[in-house]
Amino acid sequence: MRTWKDILGRRCPDFARRFRPQAERSVERLEACDAPYFDAALPSSDRWRLYPDFLEHAAFLDIETTGLSSAYNVTTLVGVLDRDGFTAYLRGDNLDELPHALKRYRLIVTFNGARFDLPFLRAEFARSGQESLFDHVAHLDLMYTLRRAGFRGGLKAIERAAGVGRPGQLADLDGFDAVRLWHMGQEGEPDAVPTLIRYNAEDVVSLPRLAERAIRDLAAGTPLADTAVSSFPEYDTSALPYDRSLVRYLQERKAYRLASL
Repeated sequence: MRTWKDILGRRCPDFARRFRPQAERSVERLEACDAPYFDAALPSSDRWRLYPDFLEHAAFLDIETTGLSSAYNVTTLVGVLDRDGFTAYLRGDNLDELPHALKRYRLIVTFNGARFDLPFLRAEFARSGQESLFDHVAHLDLMYTLRRAGFRGGLKAIERAAGVGRPGQLADLDGFDAVRLWHMGQEGEPDAVPTLIRYNAEDVVSLPRLAERAIRDLAAGTPLADTAVSSFPEYDTSALPYDRSLVRYLQERKAYRLASL
């Protein structure tokens, strides 16, 4: 027995007939695009199986903040990539539009989002009574999916191991630099926020490519290996501006900081 169709068919063996109600319910929920149903039904180790069926209604998400604590820090930027392209939701501009925008999706894909992005955003929007903004979606945390596929380390280390890269200069930035860019923007540096947006976009656009690599590896040896995973449209970040001199400045500060340790 490999599929729900086998269980629901006329030639279903007697031992499998007891699973008919679950198979019927699963078919019904899939037709209704009820991703949270499968998110709750699947063990965390198998949640990657959501990806092929809900990719059409998926968004890839990454946030930037002023620090690591959702109790004391705030969200500065949320980058969202869907089939229409990349959108930056910026604090003080359009961040309050994010809860409405998320309603169109059924699957949210992040890297380390279970521990950071989603709890941070729930806390952020709980202040305005919108803490349920993710209740209607399933969540796939690629950090754990990639670990199951044999990859270890942070996002940029995994990108290098998987052959998924970004422009060399931006590859050297990290979360600390993102915080610094935000504060520089608030202090009047005109190119700091566009550079922050470009940095975030580079994080987000690598997620579909890493997901496809991990899903192919995990599907090997399962019935899903015979199911082609459609490629997510690639987004070209080169049209997004960034200030090279700012990036060099941040790199020099980082080198000085490391040399002082």
